[in-house]
Amino acid sequence: DSDRLSALPQAFLHRMKDMLGDDFEPFLAAYEQPRTYGLRVNTAKISCEEFEQIVPFEVKKIPWVSNGYFYNEDVRPSRCALYQAGLYYLQEPSAMTPADRLAPVPGDFVLDLCAAPGGKATELGARLKGQGVLVANDISNSRAKALLKNLELMGLPNIYVTSENPKRLVQEFPAFFDKILVDAPCSGEGMFRKEPRMIADWEKQGPAYYSEIQKELVLQAADMRSEEHTSELQS
Repeated sequence: DSDRLSALPQAFLHRMKDMLGDDFEPFLAAYEQPRTYGLRVNTAKISCEEFEQIVPFEVKKIPWVSNGYFYNEDVRPSRCALYQAGLYYLQEPSAMTPADRLAPVPGDFVLDLCAAPGGKATELGARLKGQGVLVANDISNSRAKALLKNLELMGLPNIYVTSENPKRLVQEFPAFFDKILVDAPCSGEGMFRKEPRMIADWEKQGPAYYSEIQKELVLQAADMRSEEHTSELQS
């Protein structure tokens, strides 16, 4: 809405206009659209068909993710027993895409380098179907504990949670992983619409600050990519 748009930093708007060109006006119009809400079925515990039969509120399939669903704003899925049982994970629809496209298969050695709180890691682990291994890392110890809790709730057996500086991981896992996901720390521009408080953080530390961290993480991840398999590095 207009209040949300007026709160956006002018420096951000000028940069987006330069980047998007003709798409800038549709970008602004998106701020006037209602938010979407999503959940992702944990296929390690239940199939999508079974989930659709027992879910007690209305859901609608997300077209680009096979186990993703929209739900209505007035629903409180975190209060549902199915959520407490780890049958689904609450996640922004757009955030489901990276793990889906990385597409790990059973037997892969997979690394989620910046994994907390576990939205992408839980999907990567479910795709392995108990074969191979998922190493889920977060440099923050407190966030790594929340990550471990979410992975355990999903019932994933082949996980290894670490709370290490990626420099240390490079030493321990050189050329080791088949697939690596890097959801690097960022300036949070995609959160402006959902969390206006992120604007103040952006004004304090913008893209230039985080881009150096991102470059370092991508290079460290590349050093951990296995050369023996058909490997992918997604950031």
